[in-house]
Amino acid sequence: MIAPIRILIILCFVITGGSALWEEIAGPYDIRFSYGSNCDKRGKFNLFEPIKARKLNRTHFVYSGIFDTGAPMDDNLKVRLVASNKGTNGRYNNVVDIEMKACELVRKFGMEIITSVFDHCNQTFYCPRERFTCVMKNWTVNYNFNNVPALPYGEYRVEGSFIKIHQYNRRELISCTRYYGFITPKIPKSPKKTQQSDRMTDVSSLITP
Repeated sequence: MIAPIRILIILCFVITGGSALWEEIAGPYDIRFSYGSNCDKRGKFNLFEPIKARKLNRTHFVYSGIFDTGAPMDDNLKVRLVASNKGTNGRYNNVVDIEMKACELVRKFGMEIITSVFDHCNQTFYCPRERFTCVMKNWTVNYNFNNVPALPYGEYRVEGSFIKIHQYNRRELISCTRYYGFITPKIPKSPKKTQQSDRMTDVSSLITP
């Protein structure tokens, strides 16, 4: 009789612990951008030059500079994304490590971001395409990724590498950029905050050419 009771108690602890863990990774969640930097091994080109964006307010950043893919966006250009979660010991632990053709990755995860860039540059996005360069002024930074799986909440570093595949599968690093931010539980927006956000969007559109 004692053994079944012990098993029941252990199961309760396992279920409770599992539920707590799920609460730490379950969506929906908000992504909050902090800042960007170049990687230690950055390649010949910079995706953004300069890399720094300035704060417009507590929730929005605006960027002025040059956006450059560094190479044609075709089947020979791949993007590797490594997302790392910062642990309690201060070290970053990889939770996502994927490499896909640039066009496929953009369509699956980054259509909202790339469309925002191309709209700002008065261009229509299509892929594959030739190398793309644009001088940007006061672009409201968009970091709304799509189809992102459930991830642990916390502080993150995302490293994006553009890699050109040459003959005989020779790989050339074109550019590499790091982005830092936080994933937090999604906070429902009140009608008042939504109206304020809409007004801020209208203001940012006025300073965008």
